[in-house]
Amino acid sequence: MNVLLLAHRVPFPPNKGEKIRTYHQLSQLIKHGHNVVVVTPLEQAEDLQHADALKAKLNVEVVHSTLSMRFLRLARGLLTGKPLTVTNFHNAKLQREVDRLISETDCDVLMCTSSGMADYVLNQYTLKKIQQRGIRLVMDFMDLDSLKWKQYAEQKPWPLSSIYKREAALLSTTESEILDTFDASVFVSADEKSLLDTNPLLKNKVHVVTNGVDAEAYYPDIKNQTRPSATSPTLLFTGVMDYFPNEDAVIWFTENVWPLIIIKYPSAKFIIAGMRPSKKVSDLTNNKGVEVTGFVDDILPYYQNSDLMVAPFQVARGIQNKVLQAMASGLPVITSPAGAAGISCTDGEHLVVADTAAEYLTAIDELLNNRQRYRDIQMAGLELVVKDYSWENENTKLEIILIGEDTSNIKPNLAKGFEPLPTA
Repeated sequence: MNVLLLAHRVPFPPNKGEKIRTYHQLSQLIKHGHNVVVVTPLEQAEDLQHADALKAKLNVEVVHSTLSMRFLRLARGLLTGKPLTVTNFHNAKLQREVDRLISETDCDVLMCTSSGMADYVLNQYTLKKIQQRGIRLVMDFMDLDSLKWKQYAEQKPWPLSSIYKREAALLSTTESEILDTFDASVFVSADEKSLLDTNPLLKNKVHVVTNGVDAEAYYPDIKNQTRPSATSPTLLFTGVMDYFPNEDAVIWFTENVWPLIIIKYPSAKFIIAGMRPSKKVSDLTNNKGVEVTGFVDDILPYYQNSDLMVAPFQVARGIQNKVLQAMASGLPVITSPAGAAGISCTDGEHLVVADTAAEYLTAIDELLNNRQRYRDIQMAGLELVVKDYSWENENTKLEIILIGEDTSNIKPNLAKGFEPLPTA
């Protein structure tokens, strides 16, 4: 199968949600013998190096072009009445490359990652050429981004609320056009898909391919661990720290929950690990026990050396990779309802769901002071990700969707070789 993959960000290094997802999809397609050409815009200065690294790592052709200055891209959206999400990733030179590849290569399927890449396909000239050549169109929405912008509009003051409200409305129209035009659309969770289940016309066109976790990389060696520490616990949050949902989560936690924790556990630490912390996040270090790392070369030691993962999202969509990674590391997770959404987990079994500051404190107390309860959550969380969140299984579904066949009869290929976690 010859695949033209239009990725809205260079899927390398796989160090944030959408890049992790696309990298694993791409890696498996190549591993299984499919021919893939990646088309991607370059936004950051380092993206050219990342594109070259991806090419070398997977021996894949990468076609790219540098985007214009961001304010020009956003201004075009405002002037043309298009969603800013769409104009933010569009580039005229890259459009010509897409058209050339469609015309000159033997392409079986064109796949886009996120609605932000739709403009490369939905323009009249390109779409006509795609239809003439019988190329199958697949969109990996991941999430319904229009609902994300709607949530932002409800959280932000004017004038941002007005801009976000506009974006939600325009992007919703684009999403509807994609769902109607593309042969198949993929979402990261059943929760996202359920938003469309009332439309009978989409019944056989909308699919779920969830995120996975590299369980072999994260699987914990905890036979000799002394976790948890009930006297000087370390709580962890990971993520890209200029991303609003992450920023909002740690600010809420530090302002509402952390004062209660530090009174009860004076030696406790709250580590916020992740690249590009905003000033608001960096300023959280003014609170006793709060550490902000900025970029780290390897996130795994932070999972392995912490006592609890907190994911106190007030705004979130889709599946949180950080939650899956923590569970794969044997790190019990306490999260909000939004943080648990999309994961096939049971509150109190695989992780703990908390909503208010008092509920977070109660959950933290229980896990830090009840070793058996702590181990039960460890084991159940790890078993869940090994069983249900394998990249191999999920991306096999994607391959079948790309080909155009039914995914309902896929049987899971469970990860092998893991010993049970110790019970004492």
